[in-house]
This record gives sequence, structure tokens and C-alpha cells, in this order.
Amino acid sequence: MEKQTAPAMTVVSKEIRTTFKDLMKDIENFPQEIVKEAVMAGLHPAGPQCWVYTWETCDMEAEFDLKICLPVATFGNSFKSDNFKLEKLEEYVHVKKTHLGAWDKLRDSYETVTEEMKASLIEPKQSCRELYINCDFDKVENNITEIQFQVN
Repeated sequence: MEKQTAPAMTVVSKEIRTTFKDLMKDIENFPQEIVKEAVMAGLHPAGPQCWVYTWETCDMEAEFDLKICLPVATFGNSFKSDNFKLEKLEEYVHVKKTHLGAWDKLRDSYETVTEEMKASLIEPKQSCRELYINCDFDKVENNITEIQFQVN
């Protein structure tokens, strides 16, 4: 298992506090709206949506922070929104696992990557990201999601 560093990136983002139980209700239409608002402001989507999960405990029932991000190139354009903000995410030291298929099976990939981290004596921080490389809502087996666990 190899540590990697993702460079800093400019994103349009929205942060919410939620639980896994309430996640789908709490995100509302933010994933679609974030793209629409960025494009309407003259920003260019520059990568897949990135969802950043940050937690205080490993309790699967506990609340956590979720930041929904769309990497963008601004081309000098400004961005003002009541729902989203333009910000820079810092570089991200991580280990990763690519998940192929339906999101209801993501837990299996998470278990695999955490087992690999333990075997490699790599300690995770309290943050992970999901990059949605390919989203196929008609054939979920075509989904490609990169899981990134932040590490020291």
C-alpha cells in the first residue's frame, strides 16, 4: 500500500452535518445544483465530484461533516452564491482504493482498504474522500469511485 499526495485544488463546495441514515435526505439536490451554479458563473468543471467526509469518532451512527466539492477552473471568473462557496482544498496525503460497481457495496471496498492499512501499519486520520470517476445511474455496475483515506 503506497501513500500518495493529491495536489491542492480549487473547488465549489457545500458543507453539511449529517449521518449515514440521513445522508440522502440531507444532501438534497446539491450534487446537481453545484454543477449548474458553477457553469452558470462561467467556471469550468475540472474533475469528478469529490465528497470529503470528516468525523470525530468511528461510530457509524454518529454525525459527521460532509463537504460536497466540484473541482473547477475559474479562468479569472468570480463566484458568488447563496448555497455554495469557492475555496481551495489543501493537498491530501492518502492511500486509495478504486471501487467498481454499485455504491451500496462501497462498504466492502472500505473494509478492504482499512485491512490493507492495518497490514501496512498505516494510521488513518479522521477524513476520507470519495471521487466519483464515473456515475452510471442506469447501470450501477459501471460506477467507478475512488476512495481516499487521509493518512500521516
